[in-house]
Amino acid sequence: PMEVRLQSWAGNKGSLSVERGPLTYSLKIGEKYVRQGGTDKFPSYEIYPTTPWNYGLVTVGQEFEVVKKAFPKSDQPFTPDAAPIEILAKARKIDQWQTDRLGVVGLLQDMPAKTTEPVEQVRLVPMGAARLRISAFPTVSPSPTAQAWIAPAKPHSAIPAQASHVFENDTVDALSGGLVPTSSDDQSIPRFTWWDHKGSSEWVQYDFPKARRISEVKVYWFDDQQTGGECRIPASWKLQYFEGDQWKDVPTTATYGISKNAFNKVPFEAVTCRHLRIKVQLQPSYSGGILSWEVR
Repeated sequence: PMEVRLQSWAGNKGSLSVERGPLTYSLKIGEKYVRQGGTDKFPSYEIYPTTPWNYGLVTVGQEFEVVKKAFPKSDQPFTPDAAPIEILAKARKIDQWQTDRLGVVGLLQDMPAKTTEPVEQVRLVPMGAARLRISAFPTVSPSPTAQAWIAPAKPHSAIPAQASHVFENDTVDALSGGLVPTSSDDQSIPRFTWWDHKGSSEWVQYDFPKARRISEVKVYWFDDQQTGGECRIPASWKLQYFEGDQWKDVPTTATYGISKNAFNKVPFEAVTCRHLRIKVQLQPSYSGGILSWEVR
């Protein structure tokens, strides 16, 4: 039946999806494509919103309006602007609903979400036409008994870092991002790698804004053997600090661990420095990387 209906998701805080016929609809969000790598033949992009996305659906007095437009001459209906059908809905913004530290939409919270923002008319397009998707909407209410939405914690401030080489799709900010990997092949969080350097001697270093006293580091190596990648734990590594005009090995008798799926901790006699470096020897024919590097 080609009638607008609501699908409630009990397992996702009671959020609602808007459906009509065989299609589920998403909020129409402006899109900005930013080239992030790849080749001209197979480019890779990140897509950023250019219009607000943090809306919740009004449930009291909600009236959906179906808007039918001409089928696009390009015969490609699955883009936000070319979609030949839209649904108009009533919604309110939830100011506290923001992206998390990875730039991903924050998890839904208890509903209805409390907001006194004015009611707006938003446009929904078929979900297949949207690259940025809000398809499970929170419900909203201005009632004092509604649930206050808690804003996410401020993003972790990364320690300035540099490296002998870093893959263009990775970042040195991942080293001190504050995220705990679930495994050495955790693909859900940012990472630092030396890809596509293989079998070489490489380094990565922290450049602290001011001198710090340090007596321990913990390193979580990136290794994607499990998913068929070509990054492995290093063959060996050591830790150095910059003193005077030269790099010196930290004073330690501890073993430089190369275990997967765990932090490798190295305690040493305390040093005070502004620059701390990890030097690695990559395995022959393989690259390598780091998911997290903690200093204490």
